Amino acid sequence: MSAQDQGDAVRIAKPAGPPWREPGMPALLAMTTFAFAGFAVMLPVAPMHMVALGGDELLAGLVNAVLMAATILTQLVVERMRSWMGWRVSLALACLLLGLPALGEIFATTPGQVLALAAVRGIGFGIVTVSGSSAVGALFPPERRGRAIGAYGLAVAGAQLVLTPISPWIADQAGLPVALAVAALPLLGIPFALAAGASIAKHARAAAAAAIANGAAAAPVAHESPREARHALTRLWPPILALTAVTCAGGAITTFTPQFVPDAVLTVVALFLYTAAAAFARWAVGGPADRVGAERFVLPGLAIAALGLGAIATGISGLVGSASPILLIGGAILVGTAFGTMQNVTLVRAFEVAGEHAKGVASTAWNVAFDAGTGIGALAIGALAAGTSFTLSFVALTLLCLVVAAVLAVVRRATRPA
Repeated sequence: MSAQDQGDAVRIAKPAGPPWREPGMPALLAMTTFAFAGFAVMLPVAPMHMVALGGDELLAGLVNAVLMAATILTQLVVERMRSWMGWRVSLALACLLLGLPALGEIFATTPGQVLALAAVRGIGFGIVTVSGSSAVGALFPPERRGRAIGAYGLAVAGAQLVLTPISPWIADQAGLPVALAVAALPLLGIPFALAAGASIAKHARAAAAAAIANGAAAAPVAHESPREARHALTRLWPPILALTAVTCAGGAITTFTPQFVPDAVLTVVALFLYTAAAAFARWAVGGPADRVGAERFVLPGLAIAALGLGAIATGISGLVGSASPILLIGGAILVGTAFGTMQNVTLVRAFEVAGEHAKGVASTAWNVAFDAGTGIGALAIGALAAGTSFTLSFVALTLLCLVVAAVLAVVRRATRPA
């Protein structure tokens, strides 16, 4: 063991301070902020661009569905890819693939070009999502992951808090090219990606050295065996199912709020409060999840999501007249609260049930579920709204959350020790 690794091993063994002070974490948070800033802008702006090129609600939803399909396919190979590419190159490549297509879309003139660029962005997003959550799992021990995920969630949501609600307004007032140029912000995250990658790799080496210094028989293995991976996947389905249901709702809100809320100011307010509630909830629930267990927050999160979605459906219907804006805003806050809560507790829970030797499987499965839900929500709600109405679409999302909550409640009761 080198002197440097010995020093790092001692540091890791000692009680640590706030998670954002962990070596490697500041650069990771900065990179994440820039990466998700571009993603946040494009979620509503790319569907708007599709509509501007003559597409209907189905094609508008297809943009983010293609994005998420490419994201999911990439997420399935990220852990293996990073094993030969390394942390630094993979994180920098993610920022590059998120930023350059946004600039390229300025010159897109057909729906096919918009969809192709969405697929490229999906590759970058797939790398950054799996790598980000894997980095948190690598940098922090289990007893600190709730707080660390909360801090990471603030970086994810920080730029989104401003850019997701205001980007449709930028596109309307300054034009789509300006909004697309703003979406190239991930390019500014490349230097931070290189710095974060170096620190994470160094920390992983030091953690292995610490394990040996503490009397472990061997350093932790870098990758799970196929058998461990299969066993982990069989245990992961409850948090994954809960996450998917809530992210379907999130995908519908971020994609279609400019379409089902006719007033531009109300759209900005709804998206801002939705994103703010998600950011705050993801951070705030970290400490309680570490203390009392993440599983206790899953069913309440689904119930809050269903309540918010029902409020949005009622507001869209127009049956309540002047109260519609209140219901839309209140529903957005409730769904955002549930969305942020579930982002934290389902990832913590996934790490718990998968086990320490299958953190990569847990990270990949969680990110696939997150993005599958977002893509399914965008595509399914777009198709349903095109054939019926947005009111019925949000009623369907409400029922989805309630059914999933009921299934998980039954399973929890059946598996609880007597």
